Order: sequence, then structure tokens, then C-alpha cells
Amino acid sequence: MEKLNRKFFFIVLFSFCIVQNCFAYSSDLEKLSGISAVVGDDIILDSEIINRDEKKSFCNTDTFNNILTQKLMLYYAKKDKSITISDQELELRIQEFLLEMKKKYVNQEEFLMQFQNKEFLKELTERIKNQKYIEKLYDKITDDVEATPKEVKHFLNQKQNQIPNIPKKICISYVIFYPKLSKITKKKIIDFLNQIKKEIHSDIDFSTKAILFSEDDSSALKGGLIQGMKINNLSQEFVHLVLSLKEGEISKPIETDLGFHIIKLEKKRKDEIDFRHILIKPKYSKNELYKTKLFSEFFRKRMIHQKVKLEKIQNVLNQNKIADIIVRNSIWIEENQLSKNTKKAFLFFKKGEITNPHKEIINGKEAFVIVKLLDEIPSKPLSFEENYNLLKNFVKNIKKKEKIKNWANKILKNTYYVKINC
Repeated sequence: MEKLNRKFFFIVLFSFCIVQNCFAYSSDLEKLSGISAVVGDDIILDSEIINRDEKKSFCNTDTFNNILTQKLMLYYAKKDKSITISDQELELRIQEFLLEMKKKYVNQEEFLMQFQNKEFLKELTERIKNQKYIEKLYDKITDDVEATPKEVKHFLNQKQNQIPNIPKKICISYVIFYPKLSKITKKKIIDFLNQIKKEIHSDIDFSTKAILFSEDDSSALKGGLIQGMKINNLSQEFVHLVLSLKEGEISKPIETDLGFHIIKLEKKRKDEIDFRHILIKPKYSKNELYKTKLFSEFFRKRMIHQKVKLEKIQNVLNQNKIADIIVRNSIWIEENQLSKNTKKAFLFFKKGEITNPHKEIINGKEAFVIVKLLDEIPSKPLSFEENYNLLKNFVKNIKKKEKIKNWANKILKNTYYVKINC
């Protein structure tokens, strides 16, 4: 909870337009640049403090003050010689951001052009570095914040309406139906990977193809590179193929539980390897999906009429030619961990009822899911006796925000600060 709240506190940074220049302040500049405030050498633009309907400025409100506080934190974090950011942690954060960005691009070639744009990467790196500065100063300022049992109990008694509830818990059984790939679909994927392989003539080519086409989120933006992988952690089939390669050699397409790959062996050591790969996950045809949905609907009817028992049926079901099936029995889960589609299916459900099949993306693959509601524990407020650690972290987080607010109010008196449009 604490980590989530802090992440929310910082996420607004990515919308900042940070300009590192000094300005002469005049009414003309105000109209041209839309500047609302200046902190040190940094500015706050009107665009940073406009709400979602783009009609109302939030000057002198919490939104404005939050942005101002973060600008102050950035300004003083950069002056603090004890705060440093390593290349490794910066690179990791950039990779995480680019990965999220890649998912939003329908046209992957367009993403690659953006990825190769040096000015874009330079600006992105600067923004992420600024975010890290703010995070580190936040941690430094709030490092000594604690919440005693007395404070937790006082908060619980005085501000009950601010205490979050324990999410509703439900007990479910569910069945996942993955379409079985037809020979035609498998051939299309294998032919696609073979074509990629033909177009690879250098390390740069492999990296570019991985960035463009690989669906392994953890390695795609690194050119498909996976380093220091323990051989014992790989399947026998995967190990057999990789170890049959010479260093620098690229494999033929191979199918695993994750999908289809081509693999390039980079380095082979005694008990670990470095390799690059391009992963393509199955893309089912409309016909394959339709047949799987019909099969899952038929199975649901059999469950309703109690002609099948889940705990005894999986091995029998997987003998069919339509779907690969996974069954899970009596799983307790918090309601907020359910997917959007499953929550929707459960809106008016009672114990013992079974949802209609609905489509989900599971491990990157399309599947149909049916869920049976077995039991539920209603949502309730956190209690001091049962949920002390959660309450303690909640109160600590509130105290941290208050300390940051007090720090900003105090430090503002010693900081060059000008309001222009407020």
C-alpha cells in the first residue's frame, strides 16, 4: 500500500515539461509561454495545472501545490550532493517505461523510429532521472517517519472514515480453455520466424528484430538479450537446443509453453548461458476461437447439470482436439485481483453459480474462462487487532505526506519563487 501510494505521488512527473533556462518576466512572456510559476530556474506551465476538462485552472489548489512541491523537491535534490543516481538504476527505469510505451503502439515500426530518436531518448532520460531525484529526496526527508501503536489507535478512533476497507474475498474454481493451434497456424508462425532469421545478418539486425517483433516483455527492448540464465532453470528441450548451437549461431524455430522462438547463443559457460531470442506468442484464428468458445459453453452446461466433476476431469478433457484445459479448484482471491471481465461476470452472482465463458488474455495468450463462485467473505474495515501492520503503513504514509508538505512550506521561504498567472 505504501509503495503504491508513493508511486501515485510521483507518476505526475512524466507530464512535466521541464525547461532549464532563466527567464525575464514580463506580461508578454506570460501570454506567450503560459507560465504560471517559477521555482529557482524551473517553471510551472499552465498546461501542467489544467484539469481533465481543460476548462479550469487549479491555481492555489492541491493540484497546483502538489506540482509546486515536486518542483521544489527536484530543485533541492539536484543541489544535494548526497543524492546520486547510478547508470544501472536509471537504465532499469528507462527500460520499464519503454516497455509500457511499446504496448501502446499498434504500429511497431513507428515505435522503433521513436526508440531510435536520439532527442526523444535524451528528453526521456532527463525526465526519468528527475523522477528518481524526487523519489530519493522523498525517501531522505521521510526516512525517520514512524507510526507508534498509540498514533495508529488514535487515527483509527478519530478518522474512521479515512480508513480503507479489507477487500472482499471470494473462493472460486475456474477452468481455462486455450485453443489448440491448427497445423496451418503453426506453419504461419514458423514461416514468419524463418523469414526473420533470413533477414538477420548481424547483431544489430537481431536486436532490431527483437525490439520490433519479440513478445517477451522482459528482453525485447534489450535486443532479446537474456544474460546469466542458469541451465538448470530451463526445460530439457530448450537446453538441448541451445547447447547444440555454437556461439553466434541462430536456431531454427522452436515451440515451448511460452510460444515459438528463434534463439541465438551468445555465451556458454559451465552452468549458465547468455542468449538472445525472439518470441512469438500464438495468434489464434477466428475459427479456432469460435470452436473453443463453443466447447467451453458445452462444458459449462455439463457442470450445471452435475455431469462432470472438476477434480477428476482435466486429464480426460485434454484428450480433445479443440482446447488445452487447465482446472483450478477452491482458490481464495481478493475481489480486486479479478480481471475486469471476471468482475463484470460476477456482478449479480450467488454462491454455486457458474459464469458464462468470457475471453481473457492469460500469459499473453487468448483463452476462454468459466468461473464458479464457491464462497465469499464481505469487505470490512481494517481492525487494530487483525490488521495492525496495514494500518501502521497507512498512517505512516499519511505522516510522510504531511512531512513533505511541511518541508515544502518551510523551504519555500528560502527559494526564489514567483507566481505569474495565479
